[in-house]
Amino acid sequence: MAKVDVDPLALPRSLLARKQWQSALPLFAAHLKIEPDHAEALNGLGRCLIGVGDIASGVATLAEAVKLAPENVSYVADLGEAFEASGQHVPALECFDIAQKFAPAEPTYVLCSARVLYVLGQLELGVQLLEVSAEAWPENADVAGCYAVFLEAVGRPKEALVQWTKALELSPENSATYANFVAFRRPSEMDDFEKRLDARLKQKNSKTDEMRFRFAKVAVLEERGEYEGAYRSLQIANRRFFETSGFDITQEERLFEGLKQQFSQQSDVTPNAKARSATPIFILGLPRSGSSLTETILGCHSEVSQGGELDYLAPLVKQMGLLQAPLTAKQADALGDAYMSRLTQSGEAHYVTDKMPLNFRLIGHIVTALPQARIVHVYRDPKACCWSNFRHFFAGDGLGFTADAESLIRYFEMYQDLMAFWHERFPGRIIDVDYEALVQDPDTQIPTLIQALGLEWQGACLSPQDSDNVMRTASQDQVRKKIYQGSANGWRRYEAQAGGWLSRLPDHRSTGG
Repeated sequence: MAKVDVDPLALPRSLLARKQWQSALPLFAAHLKIEPDHAEALNGLGRCLIGVGDIASGVATLAEAVKLAPENVSYVADLGEAFEASGQHVPALECFDIAQKFAPAEPTYVLCSARVLYVLGQLELGVQLLEVSAEAWPENADVAGCYAVFLEAVGRPKEALVQWTKALELSPENSATYANFVAFRRPSEMDDFEKRLDARLKQKNSKTDEMRFRFAKVAVLEERGEYEGAYRSLQIANRRFFETSGFDITQEERLFEGLKQQFSQQSDVTPNAKARSATPIFILGLPRSGSSLTETILGCHSEVSQGGELDYLAPLVKQMGLLQAPLTAKQADALGDAYMSRLTQSGEAHYVTDKMPLNFRLIGHIVTALPQARIVHVYRDPKACCWSNFRHFFAGDGLGFTADAESLIRYFEMYQDLMAFWHERFPGRIIDVDYEALVQDPDTQIPTLIQALGLEWQGACLSPQDSDNVMRTASQDQVRKKIYQGSANGWRRYEAQAGGWLSRLPDHRSTGG
């Protein structure tokens, strides 16, 4: 009988393709015991480790695969994605740039580079990259859509509209383009937008696609003042978002209670004294509380660089196992070093903002590991804030609570309780900014904030709409306008539809949260 060669990696390779990380991981590991320098097995193991959330080990393993097969473009790109997942955006960009050189006919790696450039705030470089790419791949809808986002971000709306239109003409079924377009523009600005959208809504769509199409429909109906229909569409969109998010409020409750217990027991520790090249300014609170405006105000100061929403701290805390038990001085030092290495990777400034809102959960880690950091807590009217969350289309993970009224109300209560704990546990460390007070009396509130941060006063901070800093947020259109008060009452247009659950939220009060 003829001998049949069996590929020992066939099964783990198949499991990996189906994203069954837990099942594939031990099979790749077993093969590496036999062939420790097998590049494909190392790559597979690294991808599995990333899939199960062990980012640090995954990065190291994928790097070993690249060392063994440095010209394998997929291995280089996988390492880039792992660096990106760990918040190491500069090495991620280097990997994607290398992948582009290895595969110049493949637009995928261009889009990966653009994604990282967007996070790093290097938007002019992204525009240059995508301008060339749009010429190289004129029939690629993803390139056109990505180019449109960058053009919007750098304030070139007419050119962006051309790319939005092109993206939908090339790929009329791409739900992300519809949702992204209405995040930047009024639907009526594109000819036949509603007609195209309604055609897609008549099709059988996945939950994710229906969610995006429905969010776009909300914008169409809102623009016409048809709020009852808009709310119905919003309910469907949010139901689909909640169903696909996997959000579990009980897990969040355990996390919040665990954080309070952890830092109730946390003793004062002193990380190794060392000169830091920059001081982080954390701008945090619930999403949609006014962090974008606050960051732009601070970014007008000559000593402050805007970092944007940096997904650095939470992944590091998770990767380093720093939940539950109080931090040792060594752990605090390691966390501070790792965070600062990411914060300063794209340039130097005396102060750098990080406006990832959900960092409010990690104030204990910030105070313990980064004692030099400034913490700015932005809060606003509970009804305005919760409505804005319920109304907004979030593309990122971890925000499923915004799509369900019951979860949103409960999360708001937990947020208020945790902020009260942080204020009591770390008195004097948190600077509270009342968004309503900020927009009503900027001439008083902004100088007070600048003084609280220990910065010298600069008059440019009173005119954030004149800032040259580019916005990378869904609030960018508001930020570019002169400070105004209208956004606080947007929920009242939907009071007839959402008033029942909104009435369960507390009235606004001008105290910390």
